[in-house]
Amino acid sequence: MNVVVRNVASLAVLIAALVACGSNITHIDTARTNVPDTRSFDGSMDTVWAAAKRALSADATFKALDRSSGIMVTEFRTIDAEELSIAQTVFLGKTYKSSYTVNFNPATDGKTDVTVNVKLQAVQVGFFSREESNEGVESYLRQALFDKIATNMGHR
Repeated sequence: MNVVVRNVASLAVLIAALVACGSNITHIDTARTNVPDTRSFDGSMDTVWAAAKRALSADATFKALDRSSGIMVTEFRTIDAEELSIAQTVFLGKTYKSSYTVNFNPATDGKTDVTVNVKLQAVQVGFFSREESNEGVESYLRQALFDKIATNMGHR
């Protein structure tokens, strides 16, 4: 009887650990999925380009930066610098990383359209990674970048 009780208790602890580990994006409100991919900013291509470059370079590394083509691509980075430990990922927890592809298109009346594509990568057990899709997280990250660009331009 003691063996059964210990096994049930061990199973309960294991299940609790699996549920508790979760991921590094639990602080993100994933219910908001209505952030459009493109936003128009009042400003020339040069002004918006410089604001976006400052916004991204604050916590990302550029993989590609081509002003003549109007494109910026960042390397994958851990979302909000909240990495899970190896112990947490062993129990199926995931550390999510993100990468941005940003396209700039001069519009009419001195505006510039900025299109943001977010890619997500889930890293599990410390080394296994794969691309995933989560519109709520992608919307959150798009909105955060749009807000940083606007702030760098001096308005919101």
